[in-house]
Amino acid sequence: MKKILIIKHGSLGDIILALSAFASIRNYYKDAKITLLTEKKYFNFFKISSYINDFIEDDRKQGFIMSIVDKIKLFNNKFDLIIDLQNSKRTSIYNIFFRFFQKTVICSSRSFAHLHYKIPKQGKESISSGLFNQLKLLGIEKIKRLDYSWLDVKLEEKIKKPLALFIPGVSEKGIYKQWQPYKFAEVAKYLEKLNYTICVVGTRSDYESVLPIVNSCKNLINKIEQSPPEVIYSYASNAEIIFSNDTGPGHIAALAKKNFVWIVNENNISRANLPIGEHVHVVKSSSVKVISSKEVINFIKKNKLC
Repeated sequence: MKKILIIKHGSLGDIILALSAFASIRNYYKDAKITLLTEKKYFNFFKISSYINDFIEDDRKQGFIMSIVDKIKLFNNKFDLIIDLQNSKRTSIYNIFFRFFQKTVICSSRSFAHLHYKIPKQGKESISSGLFNQLKLLGIEKIKRLDYSWLDVKLEEKIKKPLALFIPGVSEKGIYKQWQPYKFAEVAKYLEKLNYTICVVGTRSDYESVLPIVNSCKNLINKIEQSPPEVIYSYASNAEIIFSNDTGPGHIAALAKKNFVWIVNENNISRANLPIGEHVHVVKSSSVKVISSKEVINFIKKNKLC
């Protein structure tokens, strides 16, 4: 398998949950040229890793009809193997072309795959576990030690430790998964009294979500609009404890393997998206909105997380 195409787009959280699969594919096919079919916004992120050699844009906002140049580049590559980590209706259309017009082996849970993985009902397995169950069809096992040091960058600030990282923002579509910002602020104030430095990360759209923390804490590092994935990871690596909603930046922070408090709704989607590891501590309810700040503070006390 000298030329391999990996198909993966979706939310930032989906991309992060698939990183261990990318690392294991690269480890298994060390000398192969691996091309990633994904959205352009993820190109820079993967360029700093060692997983991918080349990229082809697949912008879902364009619908299935991609640009002529991108379609020609995709179907003229003559890949030996396609690993479909997206497993969507969209990728099943790609499978048709590669199955019937090229001699390409396809590993996917969608129709027309040569190596077909049947995904169980949602909630029966995590996203990460499901990807590796699929990769086992190719003989690929998860590598034991995952190294994300390629995400580590030198930080501008000199951090006075201990550090607590807060990720209170969510996407516009994910507002139902957001723990109320004022409750994040109450936890932040509690930790500041214990001499923690408080750090907040997020995009411009997260400004309203971090405002209660900004207004409540004096010993604060504010990285709103200054927190690409590598910055989030680097602050997480320096933190003693991290607090997050079910959101993409939270998945990035979880890679640092520090005490991670995941405040989520109790449902099949949250169970499937759960970061894996002993460092992950879940506070959950049928609705994240009913979880009190006192409950979270008592949780970190009981589990001696700070």
